[in-house]
Amino acid sequence: MKIDTFLIIFGLLLIFKKVNSLKEGNENIIMNFYYSENNRSFNANISNKRDENAIASAVYNKTYENIGWDYLAISSYQKTDNRYNDSIKAYGMGYLEGVLTKNRIFSHYTNFKNYFLSEYKDNYEFAKKLFFGFYENNFEYMEKKSLENMNQSISWEHVYYICQQMKGLYNGYNNTAKPEEKIDFSEFLVLSGIADAIDIKNHLFKSIKFKTMTREEIDRFIFLSSHCSALVKLAKDSSDIWFGHNTWNYYILMIRIFKEYRFVTNKGTEKSKTMVFSSYPGALSSIDEFYYLDSNLLVMGTSNTVLNNELYKLITHQSLLVWVRQIMANRLASSAEKWTELFKMENSGTNNAQIMILDMNKINLKKKTIENKALMIIEQIPEYTETADVTNYLREGYWPSYNVPFINKIYNDSGYKVDKKDGKSENIDYIQSPRAKIFKRDFSNINSNEDFKKFIRYNDYKNDNFSSNISSNSIAGRGDLLNKQSICFGAIDAKFFSVKELLEGKLIAHIISGPTNDKQKTFSFSNNTCSESKNEEKFSHKGVNDVWNFPWIDYKFQLFNKNIPVKDKESSKNNLSIYLIFAGIGAILIIIIIIVIYCLCKNLKNYNELNNNIKNTSFKGSLVKENEEGEQDLA
Repeated sequence: MKIDTFLIIFGLLLIFKKVNSLKEGNENIIMNFYYSENNRSFNANISNKRDENAIASAVYNKTYENIGWDYLAISSYQKTDNRYNDSIKAYGMGYLEGVLTKNRIFSHYTNFKNYFLSEYKDNYEFAKKLFFGFYENNFEYMEKKSLENMNQSISWEHVYYICQQMKGLYNGYNNTAKPEEKIDFSEFLVLSGIADAIDIKNHLFKSIKFKTMTREEIDRFIFLSSHCSALVKLAKDSSDIWFGHNTWNYYILMIRIFKEYRFVTNKGTEKSKTMVFSSYPGALSSIDEFYYLDSNLLVMGTSNTVLNNELYKLITHQSLLVWVRQIMANRLASSAEKWTELFKMENSGTNNAQIMILDMNKINLKKKTIENKALMIIEQIPEYTETADVTNYLREGYWPSYNVPFINKIYNDSGYKVDKKDGKSENIDYIQSPRAKIFKRDFSNINSNEDFKKFIRYNDYKNDNFSSNISSNSIAGRGDLLNKQSICFGAIDAKFFSVKELLEGKLIAHIISGPTNDKQKTFSFSNNTCSESKNEEKFSHKGVNDVWNFPWIDYKFQLFNKNIPVKDKESSKNNLSIYLIFAGIGAILIIIIIIVIYCLCKNLKNYNELNNNIKNTSFKGSLVKENEEGEQDLA
């Protein structure tokens, strides 16, 4: 019976482990979105396959705790037969994301809100209303104007679809969230427009006085407003081009999701149907500004901080925030040049940045040719944008980007030209910036994927003279290691594409999550040296991994992967229920096997006892004899 008990316990543990893994989301969750004609309502159902006849379908892989990233791939109904309205398809895509990622969304929202508005706790309700109100007013303007102009303008038509996707995301979240975790719409909008938040805050509260700031204060403001180091690098033999980027952000915002959206309209107005990008919970755009588009465009950006108070006065909610313009340009652009033209529309003057667009249609690696306008940039400040063709720089070897404007007018108008009494900061000098000098010194050493991985995570501030022993003065900054006023802010990831791989059909993004630890100690929240961590309310890191020591991942695009199961007919079966049914069948089989084993063991025991009796018995004559009734018995 000891063997029987062990097998029963073992079988039950296997079943518990299977069910528990489903609850924790360690496997793919597939969900489809439908419209019910009977009760005129939408519903989202977990399934075992993506349904090609659904309004939208999604595959969600919760792997964040294991590798620092979740994966989410969402596609709309793919046929152009007018079966579903395009706005409903966009809504369905958003709804699925809201349902599937609701736990991540609430954690990310909580961390942002606690940190970003903590300085206004004495007048919190006023600040909250003013700040979140800007986003709500902006959305109302955007939706109204897109509805008025969508029949005359493809650009506004797609802005309208973005609005519907946002509404779906909001409703999907709030319809399934716990009552105490529901979020107001105005606050929910910030999760997509989080990169615009710093400029919006500076516009609303007017608390920054650049003219009276010291060089040290300017350096710190630049550092905390900087987002990203980026590099486009041509191999020495012109056999490949690497297009890569690391994002600088607050460590409390390190809940990451690598996403794919595939949106197909009935009219076929989009040039790119699929968008692959690094992102965050509750955000419809990258925020990092890092994208692959199936129109053969690659897009990435690095922020440019505005040091001119007069420019902040020009910001208005009657505009399109950067995250909206990026999605719209991504879908409609057929070239890098066209992308820059589309992006200029209704410039908000927020999240001011240098955005780089690489047009792989103009690159032939076999012939070693790169056409003009293959690499374009666009920079913006409030009420002004300017573009440049920087392809020649790529032909010469590389194009770097490090949070300092390249275009002269943008540079001067942003306030970078003004010297301080205690000297001009090197961090706002395009030539003398520490990262500019590191890029120039080391770019020629990059000639493979592994070389690029090392460089985009590079930080050797203790030994690199260009860093001046300042941990933020490197390609992948670490604010938590600053000797003075350390802060949990810096490079929180790295990712890149190999153009050669993409052009050969190897659709892979190379990604890693967390602050660099190639030459420094691994960051952990439980053992950090950040000065703000003493304020537990402000330093909320709900749902964020503690220790950040994850490997590089080769992410293969999901929506191009034929191995993901797809079905033709509708299915409303719950995936968890299916597994529970199989688990029940498995339990019955295990019990049957245990009974069989038990019976065999019991018979074997009886046989052994009988055999021993036979060996210990003296027989006279045959072992078989007839009984009184003439039947044969074993002696």
